[in-house]
Amino acid sequence: MEYRKLIAFGKNSYVVSLPKPWIKQNKLEKGDLVHIEESGPNLILSRKGNQADKVEKETVIMVDKKPLKRVQREVNSAYVLNCRKITLKGEEVRTNIKNLQTVFNNLIALEVMDQTPDSLIAKDFLSMDKVSVKETLQKMDVVLRAMFKEVQESFTPEIHDNIIERDHYVDRLYLLLYRGVLFNLDNPLSSLKNLQMNSIELHNYLLAGFYLEGLSEEIKRICQIATMLKCDENTKKETKETIHKLQSYYLDTIKAFHSNNIETALQLSDRKAELNGMLDDLLQKNKKIDDYGSMISRMRRLISFNHNLGRLTYQDCHYFSNLLKL
Repeated sequence: MEYRKLIAFGKNSYVVSLPKPWIKQNKLEKGDLVHIEESGPNLILSRKGNQADKVEKETVIMVDKKPLKRVQREVNSAYVLNCRKITLKGEEVRTNIKNLQTVFNNLIALEVMDQTPDSLIAKDFLSMDKVSVKETLQKMDVVLRAMFKEVQESFTPEIHDNIIERDHYVDRLYLLLYRGVLFNLDNPLSSLKNLQMNSIELHNYLLAGFYLEGLSEEIKRICQIATMLKCDENTKKETKETIHKLQSYYLDTIKAFHSNNIETALQLSDRKAELNGMLDDLLQKNKKIDDYGSMISRMRRLISFNHNLGRLTYQDCHYFSNLLKL
């Protein structure tokens, strides 16, 4: 970080010098115009004039002799890195067309536009300038709340199927969030202007999305195991009450994150040990029930993801900056 002295210029203006490397990088000369735009407490400074549009990224992924999961990973990676056109190519396209179309359909705003016997082409029409990282995380939060509620209703295959679908939607939102964060890190001026977020805030939202995606996965696994439990109604009731306590832990934590309530987040960090102690007692009581230990392990992972989510609030760099001033 570099600091420059503010100099008074006349009665109504101030002047600050610009770094010479930035002048050279943008090919500016004496007398050229620069564009200044206000964005909250920040000033966005950019070169004035028409600049060449950025070349949209494209990629070709060969599918022959690759498992579908491998192709899916490569497509997801290209999507997150903001490739606007993704082409799947190979002789195996024609024999695996439905599965390959599903890979594209699993991603938000990616649509199949053309196909030939040996290729499948998808294009993305999403304007990343208009994608809100905060709103995407809030959508993940809404789905998680519904998952917590459903898993407490009943331990049935039908509920499990619903939760699988919700978990799938959380995965899609997480990839969009990941993509949005990388796009704005690569375009910091756009991030300040459109989102009013700096790089550290973007980083925290990416981590928050990772933890919410992990929470979603654990709820799905807990529900899956719960449907297989062979236990009496009292045990089921006690298990649901435990899930309700885990839900309350999550709701308090995500609320503290959204409101940046550091004191609440610090208080919630102490709840991790308390909840794990509760799980110890529950396991001891039901250790003879098949698969109950596996479900408890998933609950512990859920607590861990939630605890790490809370740390994003009280370990924020701005918090420590304020401490140093005391």
